[in-house]
Amino acid sequence: MSRFTFFLCITFSINIFADDNFDCHSTNPELGDSAHWAATSLDLFAKNKYEQAVNTVDACFEIFSVDAVVMQKGFNAENTKLPPSGRVSRSTKEKIHDNWAVNDVSVALWAKARSLDKMGDIEQAKIAYAQCIFLTHGRAWDPKGWFWAPASDCIQRGRKLNK
Repeated sequence: MSRFTFFLCITFSINIFADDNFDCHSTNPELGDSAHWAATSLDLFAKNKYEQAVNTVDACFEIFSVDAVVMQKGFNAENTKLPPSGRVSRSTKEKIHDNWAVNDVSVALWAKARSLDKMGDIEQAKIAYAQCIFLTHGRAWDPKGWFWAPASDCIQRGRKLNK
């Protein structure tokens, strides 16, 4: 089974926590829909609202994940170099932001995986970590002024669960 097929199978099978009350559309003209979704998921995780974070990710996952998978597959097929982490130039920052789908979905999956891990749902956390790991070109912006790679963190945390 190819990674793409595996990811899509997982995509449509893990929405057991889906929250129909979360609006997947941003009301902020400065923030796109998927960025709103990812930021909300991250904020809920940061506030220790783990179940809400999972529900938020699941509510919109099917909407945004396909674009992310297609984008990541394109990067893989073209052997595109991974974007840098850390502080970057303004032009590099803009290029990273162009990868909106893998960025937003990888952040949301990171928040979901971490939340499931904190809730003790280890089997579901493993699945979310695996999905996150697939999106290697995703980057998250830290308000302190640098990028980090959700997939890299998911690799480390996922390995610990498999020991």
